[in-house]
Amino acid sequence: MRVLIIEDEVTAASHLSALLREIEPSLTVLGVIDSVSEGREKWLEFPVPDLIFSDIQLADGLSFTLLEQVAVSCPIIFTTAYDEYAIRAFRHNSIDYLLKPIEREALETALQKYRSLNRPVADDLVRQMREMLSSRAFQPRTYRTNFLIQFRDKLLPIKVSDIAYFEIEGGVVSATLLTKIRYPIDLKLDELENQLNPQDFFRANRQFIISRKCILEVELYFNGRLQVQLIPMPGGAVVISKDRAPQFKKWLEEF
Repeated sequence: MRVLIIEDEVTAASHLSALLREIEPSLTVLGVIDSVSEGREKWLEFPVPDLIFSDIQLADGLSFTLLEQVAVSCPIIFTTAYDEYAIRAFRHNSIDYLLKPIEREALETALQKYRSLNRPVADDLVRQMREMLSSRAFQPRTYRTNFLIQFRDKLLPIKVSDIAYFEIEGGVVSATLLTKIRYPIDLKLDELENQLNPQDFFRANRQFIISRKCILEVELYFNGRLQVQLIPMPGGAVVISKDRAPQFKKWLEEF
């Protein structure tokens, strides 16, 4: 089997390549395309693949932009960190997907699904993929950039980029600015988490969503946990659980 990988994260591409070779030693990785522009330039340099693994969001745009412009004649398994609304679209169109970080068991299942395809089914998947390219469901997601906060008898426009962290205390959610000013906000933390850009904000625990800008340092804590020092300092310690610690460290490294 000949596989082509479309992925702009070096570690993700290396991880996927290694897993593929572990699962199927006879498999050949033809190469890695890391951007739309590189794909346009080098597509014809690669032999025709039997299967493509493609990330959705590349550094210079959506992989769909590339796939619309080149001759795709094989099934595609998408790798994605997109949220649930996108995953539902994948299911609806019967195109397989893998959530990042990719796990061996999920990859084995996806490869087994590929092997079970007969040619008409594979062709139909390609057709469905092309139909999906024009769908608005996979346009880059936009995130909140401003809040209009009611404070006493005023409405205050607050930029998200000026916020250090959100926290809940005594059932009240508040936003603390980098200037230490604190405002109550009429949203739940779960709602805020879905509206904020995950490159800039991280859900530390049930009490805090923190901005990258406000992180001073991270200390190793008891039992594999992490304690995050913020500026300005909140009233209580911000502790990240052992289970969340690997995701938090990955977030700090990647973005």
